[in-house]
Amino acid sequence: MREYYYKNKTKIDRYLFLLLVIISFYLFFTVFFIYFAPFFIGLIIALIMEPVNRLMVNRFKFKRWISSLLCLLLFLAVMGSLGAWLVTMLVRQISGFMESIPMHISEVAERLDEANIWLQQHTENLPDGWYMPNIEEIVPVAAAAVIGDGARDTGLRALGSVPDYFLNIIIGLVSAYFFMSDGKRIFEFVKKSCPEWIRKQMRQTRAGLTRALSGYFRAQGILMVIVGIISIIGLMFLRNPYALLLGLLFAVLDFLPVLGPALVILPWAVISLVMGNMRQAIILLAIWGILTITRQVLQPKILGTQMGAHPLASLMSIYIGFRIFGILGLILGPTLLMIFIAIKETDGEVPQESTLAAEYDIQSKRDKKERDSAAHDIGGKAEDITREGQPDNNEDNKG
Repeated sequence: MREYYYKNKTKIDRYLFLLLVIISFYLFFTVFFIYFAPFFIGLIIALIMEPVNRLMVNRFKFKRWISSLLCLLLFLAVMGSLGAWLVTMLVRQISGFMESIPMHISEVAERLDEANIWLQQHTENLPDGWYMPNIEEIVPVAAAAVIGDGARDTGLRALGSVPDYFLNIIIGLVSAYFFMSDGKRIFEFVKKSCPEWIRKQMRQTRAGLTRALSGYFRAQGILMVIVGIISIIGLMFLRNPYALLLGLLFAVLDFLPVLGPALVILPWAVISLVMGNMRQAIILLAIWGILTITRQVLQPKILGTQMGAHPLASLMSIYIGFRIFGILGLILGPTLLMIFIAIKETDGEVPQESTLAAEYDIQSKRDKKERDSAAHDIGGKAEDITREGQPDNNEDNKG
C-alpha cells in the first residue's frame, strides 16, 4: 500500500485535494453559510477593494489600517450614492405612477366592462342550470387565490428580518475592515493550520486558479456587454428616453443568477399588458426572450474559451451546480470547474511519477539499510550474551 502511494503520490494528493474542495464547498454553502454569511460578504468587499488598498499602501505610503479605513469609507460612499440614486429614481417613478392611478383605474374598468360584455355574449346560449360569473366576481376570487395570506405572512417576516439585515450589514463591514487591514496575518494563520500536503496543493494551483478566475470574469464581462447592447437596441426600438441607462442596468443585473434583467422586464411587461399597451409588452417579452436565449447559448462557449475548458464541460458545471447548490450553483459550478482546471494544469509543476518512484526506491533502500543495521546490532548482542554464558577454556586447562 505504501509503495502504491509513493508511486502515485501526485495523482492521489491532487484528487484528494479536489474532493476536499468539493466537500468543503458543499458543506459551506448548504449548511454553514447562514452562520458565516456576513464574514463571507466582508471577504468579498475586501477582495474588491484590495487593489485600491494596495495602491494606497505602496504608492502613497499610507499605513495599512488607515488605507483600509479609507477603502471602507470609499466603498460605503460609492454604494450609498448608488443606493440614493436608485431610491430617488424609484420614488420618482412611484410618484408618477400614483399621479396616473385614476387614469389607469378608468382604463382597467373599461377593459373589464368590455370583457364582461364579451362573456355575456358568449354565455347566452349556455344550457339551463349553467352559470358564468361576471368579471367583478372573478377578479376578487382570483386575486385572493394568487395572493392569499402568503403576501401578509411574507410581509410580516420581511419586517421582522429588518434588524437581522442591519446586524449582518454591520458585521460584514467590520469584518471587511479586518480582512483589509490584517488579511495577510489571517490568511497566514489559516495556511499554517492546514496540513502540509494541502498547503503544497494550494501553492501549486494558485497560478492556474488565478488564470481561470480572470478568464471567468472576462467571460462575464463579455456577456454583460452583449446583454447591454441587445437591451439598448431593443429599448431604442421602443423609443424609450432612458434606453442607455436601462441597458446598463440590465447589463449589471445580468450578473445575478436566474433573475437578471427579468427582475425589471417581466413586471414592466405585465404592467404594459394591463394598461393595454400590447405592442410594448410584446417587445419587452421579445427582448427578455432574446437575452435569455443569447446568454444560454453563448455562456458555455465564452466560459469554455476564456477558462480553457470545453463548452460542454462549462454547460455541465452550470447545470450540476444548479442542481446541487440551487441558484448559487450557477456561480459555484463554474468555480469548481476552474479549480479542477487549475489542479490539472499543475502536472508540469509537481514531481512526476518517475521522480516519486525514485524517491520511493531511495526510501526503501534507506529502510532496508536501517533494518540490516538493527539486525546486525541484535546479532552482535546475541553473540556477546552467548560468549558470556560459555565457560573459559583456559581456566579449565589450568585446573
